[in-house]
Amino acid sequence: MNLFSRITRIILPVIILIHSVLFIVFWMTNSLFYTETNDYLARMLGLRFDYISLFLVLSCLIAIWSAVRLITYKKGWNHRLMTLTSILYFILGILYLVFFYGSFWMLFQKSSVQIPRLGQLLSYYRIFLDALIILGISVGLGIFVRILYRRRKETGKKINLLPSLLAILVVVIVWGAATINPPGSVYKGELPAKPLLIAHRGASMLAPENTMAAANLAVELKVYGLETDIHISQDGLPFLLHDDTFERTTDVATLYPDRIKERAEYFTLAEATILNAGKWFVERDPYKTIKNGQVSQDQVDQNMLQTIPILEDELQIVKDNNLAFIYDIKQPPDDQAYAQNYFEKVIDIIHVVGIDPQVWVLADQQQAELVRTIAPEMKLAYGVKYQAPPATDELRSSGYQIVNSEYGLGEEWIRKYREAGLWINLYTIDEPWQYSRLWLLGADSTTSSNAHMLVALSKPVSSMSYELYLVVWGLVGLASLGLLLGLILPAYSQVRSPKG
Repeated sequence: MNLFSRITRIILPVIILIHSVLFIVFWMTNSLFYTETNDYLARMLGLRFDYISLFLVLSCLIAIWSAVRLITYKKGWNHRLMTLTSILYFILGILYLVFFYGSFWMLFQKSSVQIPRLGQLLSYYRIFLDALIILGISVGLGIFVRILYRRRKETGKKINLLPSLLAILVVVIVWGAATINPPGSVYKGELPAKPLLIAHRGASMLAPENTMAAANLAVELKVYGLETDIHISQDGLPFLLHDDTFERTTDVATLYPDRIKERAEYFTLAEATILNAGKWFVERDPYKTIKNGQVSQDQVDQNMLQTIPILEDELQIVKDNNLAFIYDIKQPPDDQAYAQNYFEKVIDIIHVVGIDPQVWVLADQQQAELVRTIAPEMKLAYGVKYQAPPATDELRSSGYQIVNSEYGLGEEWIRKYREAGLWINLYTIDEPWQYSRLWLLGADSTTSSNAHMLVALSKPVSSMSYELYLVVWGLVGLASLGLLLGLILPAYSQVRSPKG
């Protein structure tokens, strides 16, 4: 077998298999980012299509092709056909690797928090990866020692047990390292309390985000709190909306075709609240919850009729159901009528409704000082970027009680904040494994669009106690040693035998 054949029949298939499996696992465990990326590509390319599903199908096909090439690499084929197939596979394989790294580079540029997320995913399910690694090392070392013994026999060199003992030592060291540093799905001692759930823009996988339908569904799920986004209208009245414009989630293109790209703050409340904010959700079914039967027909009908809500309506739901309320108020453009006092306008309305103790105010240092003065009963929350978490003393001295962080925040910082007596809330946690990981780390609460699924979890998924892990990992260690010895001992006996 020449070098090109080795590359296209063994080396490249192994590389592509690893990359394609990683690509598939990443997207299958990241449903919200899956939807967001499809929306991003649709806006960029001007065509709405399920691009990620297409990429997943292509990844599956090239993974199957790679596996077939590995399995059949010793079989004889028509030489000409084999050469043409190998050339085609080589070209497509290289293109796939370029696509893999190019797509992840683009994704990480768009959302840098996906970088630690990938590491956290591998850490949480590391027991499977560790098992494959130690079994692979055992097989590799076993084959290497067998070859070494045979070559020493052929050259007349001395044959002893040292290579075997060194191979066993390597396997034991690898096994011991994983024993001391277990995967993220393993917990020691008592299982921590389940994190409380805050509905991200309401129950936004079952109803249009930031609408009354989403808020009411969240109440039915018995969540701990609601999270929302607030804009201030041109006439000084707050309403709920996440994006800077109405383009994505309303029929603004129909009612105001010349204002599609206009900032939402330039609309009066009367202009904003006549927009339909639900039809897009039913037509696009962004999370496939309607198609999968998770949304009843009655709820679909309600979703179709949703409009842009005013802040007071959401606050009344919070008050009636004794919920926590965390909001992100969007700063208006500098030339907007209320650009200088938008923050105070929202505080004033919360005062009127009378839910100050239930409110978490996301505030910078200057805003925090204002809140302490005019609304001392409200809880101060500091928005943390995972790349640069502030020191605990800095937060405590500024009066913050809550850390509201991206989910990329490292384990050591979660522990530091909790030990300092700060409430730790992480967003946006939509996958059961992500929620389970934070459960095991002792997070106080999480903000989630997938509350309807997470609320039903009775224990962290794929988790195990450290004691059970030692039993399972011990069996993996014994299997690895058995595999290694099964490869080495027959070869050693054969070369030591006078007839060998």
